[in-house]
Amino acid sequence: MGRTRVEVAIVGAGPVGLTLACLLQQQGISFGLYERRSELHRQPQAHVINMRTLEIFRQLGIDRKVAAAGAPLARMRYINWVQSLAGREFGRLSLMGASPEGMIERLSYSPTMVVNLAQNRLEPILHDRLQQLGGAVHFNATVVSAQSGETSATMTVIDPVGEETTVTADYVVACDGAGSGVRRGLGIEMMGPSSLQRFINIYFTANLDRVLGGRHGPVHWIIGPDVRGVLIGFDLARVWALMVPFGVPDNVDDYIPEVARNLVAKAIGDPTIPFEITSIGNWNMSSQVAEAYGAGRIFLAGDAAHRFPPSGGLGLNTGVQDAHNLAWKLAAVLKGHADAALLETYQSERQPIAQVNCEQSLMNSMKMGAVDDVLGASSLSPVRPSDAFATDTPIPDLGFDGDGPEVRAKRAAVQDAINQQAEHFDSFGIDMGVTYEIGAFVQDGSPPGAKSVQTYFPNTRPGARMPHAWLTKAGRRVSTLDLISSNGFTLMISDTGTQWRSVVSDVARLTGQSIAVISIGPGGDYQDPHAQWRNAGGPQGEGAILVRADGHVAWRTITPRNDPTSELVSAINHILCKSFLPTSELVA
Repeated sequence: MGRTRVEVAIVGAGPVGLTLACLLQQQGISFGLYERRSELHRQPQAHVINMRTLEIFRQLGIDRKVAAAGAPLARMRYINWVQSLAGREFGRLSLMGASPEGMIERLSYSPTMVVNLAQNRLEPILHDRLQQLGGAVHFNATVVSAQSGETSATMTVIDPVGEETTVTADYVVACDGAGSGVRRGLGIEMMGPSSLQRFINIYFTANLDRVLGGRHGPVHWIIGPDVRGVLIGFDLARVWALMVPFGVPDNVDDYIPEVARNLVAKAIGDPTIPFEITSIGNWNMSSQVAEAYGAGRIFLAGDAAHRFPPSGGLGLNTGVQDAHNLAWKLAAVLKGHADAALLETYQSERQPIAQVNCEQSLMNSMKMGAVDDVLGASSLSPVRPSDAFATDTPIPDLGFDGDGPEVRAKRAAVQDAINQQAEHFDSFGIDMGVTYEIGAFVQDGSPPGAKSVQTYFPNTRPGARMPHAWLTKAGRRVSTLDLISSNGFTLMISDTGTQWRSVVSDVARLTGQSIAVISIGPGGDYQDPHAQWRNAGGPQGEGAILVRADGHVAWRTITPRNDPTSELVSAINHILCKSFLPTSELVA
């Protein structure tokens, strides 16, 4: 039996585990990343990467590579409701925004954009970056047990030939998916319905340009007499998945390759279009959040902590943001900069976010029924294997044929129901407006800001994601997000905030923290030529904003302080859950 000692042991090398490993490697924390599979995922799976997640990847230096690998934006045009791709169209939802001005405004809120990139193409980018940073994945390593002790945690890992290794770590993070063995071993229950619908996934490759025409997009709802479900586009060129619902008395073994092939052919609706099935699988749609995000020295992240319906594309993004939240806290504790109590804020911050995202995903999924109700046909009623072999099935008259007033009214009603699905495919406010209410920051008594699923309201309230603004220095443009230190705190001040610049060295000495100071204004380190930073709540005069390593506002003041050194030391110690230094030491 071998033995290994690391500071953090990570179970699972999906996007969440790989992101966490990269972030820890950047912080100089030793880790072991254990994956039971022999390689990265081969199938596309998740595919929506939102702006906030791209900002995290920007911190890792891979945002441009991820964006370049994504589907062309010109093809991210519509969500379609059709009988089949070549058949009758019931309606469509534009993904291009209400207006060019609205799109321009959205793009001003982040240095990144939403990317449609399949998980099996994202993982190699993360893996390559991990290797560049000097890290590695232990493949073919099955974690069979994990226990938390007083001073460390231990895992038993078995390789394919049955040899065991005992891994001792200060902390363990389980990123091992929806069926997390680590979570089950800890006895942590999931809150919420465990099964809403079961699906057969049929992955295939094909060029569907001829049947799509100008209706390219990532999602196509298929509502036909013999096949129903969702057709997902990954690269929007050749890689697709048809998800068809199934239920008793059928089981996954009934959907043999011949059944799958016929279902895909019916969904396409044009027998002259060639395609190749690459794999057939199944998955269970649930809506759950873990009752606890860990136990002792073991934490849960990603699908191990929450499982959402895919409607809205929030699952992978929530998981990557879990990793971002936890990484700096683990590093701070392991380096002796923070008390271990800081790790308790991981749950108090991230669990409520997961609950909001879970509820939104479930509501999106349930709301889809409104289109079915108006249309008079179901998009998610189970598809029997025998349906794949049905011939000459009569197409129901749904009131779409002809051009009379009743037909026009029916089409308008269906389109209106489709328009009401906008939140399903546009959660910009949830994406960019992540704000913690309880956690590792100093509340300033300000009321919660406005919240909206689709609209983002930039603000610098403690707990909120610090806003992006384009600044300039010597003619070079830089995002405020690029100025955040990943190894300590960042103090954002105005060019006239001399009070704070003069005390930072003392505060750093008294707290043992690295504190980067960034002044913004005509006479500062960076200029705000379009007042974007000012309008987002950037500090003016003797105001100041303290930002955590994960880009969330930790503390702020809008007025001068009588004792700025004491004020800032107290804030940092509160954030890091450390004891306050006595005033005498501050003066000294």
